[in-house]
Amino acid sequence: MASHLRTMLLRCVFVAIALPGSWAVPVGAQQPEIEHFEKEIRPLLIAKCAECHSGSTPDGDLNLVTKKGFQAGGTSGELMDGTDLEFSLLYQRVITTDENAMMPPDERLNEKEIEAIKQWILAGAVWPDSPGEIDPASDDQNASANKHWSFQPRLDSVVPDVEGDHWSINAIDRFVLEKLRASGLQPVVDADPAVWLRRITLKLTGLPPTLEEQQGFASDDSEHARSRVIERLLSSRAYAERQGRQWLDVARYADTSGDGTDTPIPEARYYRDWVIDAFDNDMPYDQFLIDQIAGDVLAAEQPDADDAYRKVIATGYIALSRRFGNSKFAQMHQIIDDTIDTIGKSTMALSLGCARCHHHKFDPVTTEDYYGLYGYFASTQYPHAGTEHQKDRSDMPSLVIPADRADQFESHVAWGVSDQAKPADAKIHLAGDPSRKGEIAPRSFLAFLNDSKPRIPDGQSGRLQLARWIASPENPLTSRVMVNRIWQSHFGTGLVADASNFGVQTAEPVHRELLDYLAGEFIDSGWSVKHVHRLIVSSRLYRLSSQGTAEGLRQDEANQLLWRFPRTRMDAETFRDSMLLVSDQLRRGNNGRHPFKPTEQLKYNQGRPFDEIYDHNFRSVYLMTPRLNRHPMMALFDAADANVTTGKRGESTVPLQSLFVINGEFVARQANAFSQRYVNLSDREERLRAMWQMSLSRPVEEWELKSAIEFIENFTAQRVAEGDTAEQASDQAWTSVARTLLASNEFIYID
Repeated sequence: MASHLRTMLLRCVFVAIALPGSWAVPVGAQQPEIEHFEKEIRPLLIAKCAECHSGSTPDGDLNLVTKKGFQAGGTSGELMDGTDLEFSLLYQRVITTDENAMMPPDERLNEKEIEAIKQWILAGAVWPDSPGEIDPASDDQNASANKHWSFQPRLDSVVPDVEGDHWSINAIDRFVLEKLRASGLQPVVDADPAVWLRRITLKLTGLPPTLEEQQGFASDDSEHARSRVIERLLSSRAYAERQGRQWLDVARYADTSGDGTDTPIPEARYYRDWVIDAFDNDMPYDQFLIDQIAGDVLAAEQPDADDAYRKVIATGYIALSRRFGNSKFAQMHQIIDDTIDTIGKSTMALSLGCARCHHHKFDPVTTEDYYGLYGYFASTQYPHAGTEHQKDRSDMPSLVIPADRADQFESHVAWGVSDQAKPADAKIHLAGDPSRKGEIAPRSFLAFLNDSKPRIPDGQSGRLQLARWIASPENPLTSRVMVNRIWQSHFGTGLVADASNFGVQTAEPVHRELLDYLAGEFIDSGWSVKHVHRLIVSSRLYRLSSQGTAEGLRQDEANQLLWRFPRTRMDAETFRDSMLLVSDQLRRGNNGRHPFKPTEQLKYNQGRPFDEIYDHNFRSVYLMTPRLNRHPMMALFDAADANVTTGKRGESTVPLQSLFVINGEFVARQANAFSQRYVNLSDREERLRAMWQMSLSRPVEEWELKSAIEFIENFTAQRVAEGDTAEQASDQAWTSVARTLLASNEFIYID
């Protein structure tokens, strides 16, 4: 094997090195532990321990309602010794069989509660700092929280007039340049146009540019060349598929139920396709949200409308709430909590689920607010996919599909929701316990943002009124949150770093004026998602090189001021789809119904849950997405967890990823196909040039060309000497070159 190609492989291959005593931790990995504490542990401490272990003179000098008290321990000593359960006084007291030592003393915790404490301790007993601790926040604290930047009306952002500015193309550039000038920094030089083409094509569509697209752009020397690329990409189906996949992350899309049987839902794909169509048609974002939260209500108001059935399908957003247990609607309060949590994070970037058991410890969201929202969904009929104890499907709304489209649907029911026959307000669950009911909480909005009461027609859940408030221009969060998600899709990180948390814990962003400018543009454009994309990718900022400078790295290594374009890694779907495209194996369109059993046979139990994985060569957005048994490649490369709403994916670097690329069957198939794609080119140099251009969007360098040819010759000769035919040996050599390109950092990273 040629030494030059070995050197090239070492330089390029996507290798993950596990250092002794360390492990890869995804970005934001502590957030689940915080939510586990707020939803499971803190309510447990309030309900079971606070009566004796709180206040100024707690029993045993042990205060279990404050972080300080927990860490200090009591007269019996400290409660924790790292994550060691055997030496955790807290854990030993809840599992002991000694009734004189058991805590709580009157009633043993149930298995679920003990398991929650166990998992909390094993994860490091995360207890987030909270000024208010268990007690409801004071009026002063509420007043301070209400003044948080994201809860205020959008700024009337005036586009800066930067003196001597010959760099900016649009308003985005002027906002950025003003901040850079104030810090004494300058933007880096522009990237090569070919780099820009690869960047914008991958970011907008999740696919690399084809040879024809590269050649077309390179030969267009007009001033409108980039604009033509932008409009071509925004009008492509590939754009809609890419944007749809990103929304499905926050909608926690799955094709299975998530309970103990993880029963398949063949009709879930109707919602997936509705989302993709919405982005394709640039559906106004306010209508996009309203249809998902209350499309069935709108359809009932106009049942003869041509798109009435599509509005029912849109409510898959709510219907996709995860199921729990092994009985029909077991733990309904958790299904509704998942709905509220998803709506809060995906539309307004608020962790509303943290107010289920007590007032939110950071944001001015009260328990009354939470159960005011709860009433909308307790008045909603969710569908049932079947589970161990009630295997038959039920409660799926019917669809009246126009005759000319009926063949696109194998069944005329939707995985959607409808209003219950007798909608009503919900009672507060004391400490989050559905068996302990308190006062009625009227259906309402979030009082700190809008304390008016919705006018809900008799016999309706009120979801339409809730949806219209969330999607209104007056809501200070909704437009900001969505433009921030769009920004994150291009730059890897949003102007607000935590895309699903605009609460009090999130500091005002460096570029708040730019954020509010984009939010205003979003609304003024009629809530056009394509308009915001167009603004971003048309900017000079989007043309910058990803290469750093010494001064830039010294002053702003994190690139908060945006002096260069951030280099990002392909996500799981983009990586898979790009390999399929480069190897000419990608199938356009979608695969229709997943190859589940016939619907009447989709009956599973906890001992034999659904556990199939299906693969195909369509785009990854069309892969069947189970909840309990994830697609191996998607899981390995940090695809979204379909059990929870995902605002930003983690990004791990682990040895298994390298092994997958080097030894995996999928990559082997694509490398083999890629190696044969240009086999008809008679000249091997021409064939190598085509492979480099197709995979990396740049010409092969002469040293790379020489190394590849040397490798092919030496490898072929070696394999022939070992008994292979010349044809077999040559094919293997070309496949090795193809695999090296697909495994390279240059392929998987976007500059």
